[in-house]
Amino acid sequence: MVFHQDWEQNWYYTALTLTAVALVFYLLHAIKPKTAFREAGWGSMVLSVLCLVGSMVVRSQNAQYFALSNMYESLLSVCIGLQLSFVVLDRWFKLRTLGLPVAIMLIGSLLYNLSLPTDIHPLQPALQSYWRSIHVPIILLSYALFTLAFLSSLVFLVKDTFFTPKSSKSSGNAGQLSPALAGMNAYLDENQSMNLEMDLIQDKANVYDEITYRCVAFGFPLLTLGIILGGMWANEAWGNYWSWDPKESMSLVTLLGYGVYLHMRINGEHSPRALALVSVSGFLLMLVTYFGVNLMGLGLHSYGKIG
Repeated sequence: MVFHQDWEQNWYYTALTLTAVALVFYLLHAIKPKTAFREAGWGSMVLSVLCLVGSMVVRSQNAQYFALSNMYESLLSVCIGLQLSFVVLDRWFKLRTLGLPVAIMLIGSLLYNLSLPTDIHPLQPALQSYWRSIHVPIILLSYALFTLAFLSSLVFLVKDTFFTPKSSKSSGNAGQLSPALAGMNAYLDENQSMNLEMDLIQDKANVYDEITYRCVAFGFPLLTLGIILGGMWANEAWGNYWSWDPKESMSLVTLLGYGVYLHMRINGEHSPRALALVSVSGFLLMLVTYFGVNLMGLGLHSYGKIG
């Protein structure tokens, strides 16, 4: 069954609109923290990701194959993975601040995606393999988790730079509350009238360090598995497991970058601020891996070039 192309666009634009609605609610929550605003933002995010999934399903029906063969479709998949990861973590941690940057990132990505070619073409020979439906989603899900880790690190750095008392900035091991923050939390408990005003800057201190760690901890093995599966696909398609193709090389560099983060985090001797900066660096490496090769159109992965 083939659906009209307008169906796909309608699902996409509805998702974009719902994400914008979520952005408004999260902005209202940032200005005047209320549970109702945060819950409304989360609900809009859930509806938005369902619409994005609907757009992907309709596109796959129209293409008569799993629509994951070009930059438009891969970025759409990353957005779905980012939204799904966020709505799950938000239920887990009851976040107060992360929804705003996530919504901004999603809107920017979805708008940029509209500038990419959206035409459906027959699959190129290199993509006519069952490996495409295994290798590519795993890689893109790891990218979505790394993006969420990056946004969480940014929130932590903003809080640490502008809202944390100098005496308590990044002191101690990751995951531990400083005495100053613990005392401030106790003071806020005794002064309920100040809770709404301080809600934005008192998100359980290092909770964003913990979110970054969990996203990287899940994303790292996914990227590792994706690289291994990519090697198996390469051997079947081109006769060797590794060709030092630009995308292969950069994916390995990205993996090593996040490996450094995990080593530092598990070691326990580095401040949350230092870990956040390494997370941001890893995200920059991921951007080169994901967009850089596609912009240049070089190597064996040139079929994914932009434009």
